[in-house]
Amino acid sequence: MTAELSIVIPSFNEAAHISKVIDDWSGVCGRLAIDYQIVIYDAQSTDGTLAIIEEKMAHDQLRRLDLRIRPGLAHGPSILMGYRDSTAQWVFQMDSDDAFGTKEFELLWANREDFDVLLGYRVGRQSNWSRRLVTATSRSVVRGMFHSPVTDANTPYRLMRASALGPLLALLPDDAVAPNVIISGLAGYSRLKIFQTEVRDVGAPVGTAGLAKLKLWRVAAQSFVQVVRVRVNARRLREK
Repeated sequence: MTAELSIVIPSFNEAAHISKVIDDWSGVCGRLAIDYQIVIYDAQSTDGTLAIIEEKMAHDQLRRLDLRIRPGLAHGPSILMGYRDSTAQWVFQMDSDDAFGTKEFELLWANREDFDVLLGYRVGRQSNWSRRLVTATSRSVVRGMFHSPVTDANTPYRLMRASALGPLLALLPDDAVAPNVIISGLAGYSRLKIFQTEVRDVGAPVGTAGLAKLKLWRVAAQSFVQVVRVRVNARRLREK
């Protein structure tokens, strides 16, 4: 039987957080009586993350937890793979660093029948100017090119109806570096019903220095090119 909800979690070297993340999200799904599965896409962690997940799986009698190891797979393509692999009615994407709680998810879940895409936009995030600029630029691009009302285009806290998500995924390239940004744009462009609420980001401060900063801007540039291509393709399909 198809699960009601699939929780997609990309991970890499999150031994400090992964156990709590699994317990927290299993707990909230249990409280809400959701038929769920948690699917973790790991880029072959080297810090003990895999051992922790495997230990959890050994005690998972209902087989709610699944681990898929994809060596070297980047964060964005991992998320996209999770969306495409899912057979559940709803897909929720969550990161593995325990930066967010479960309280806001309960609000998203309670409102799901009236919306197609339900998002938590991040507040209180501690990051440096370069990441804040990339976030602001993503929002501007999504609004300018797609006329989408999404406040936080790349938020990793999103609940999406599978039947609405499927047609959008077909437009994304397999190597999409920021699939959530593109989906945020397409959701508005396709006039899907969007719900947004604040979600507090309590994760550790996010910094970017040296080569990492250069990589960030290269990824941002690649993402922009992909966004433009998807926007052109979406328009062509609409005009047919």
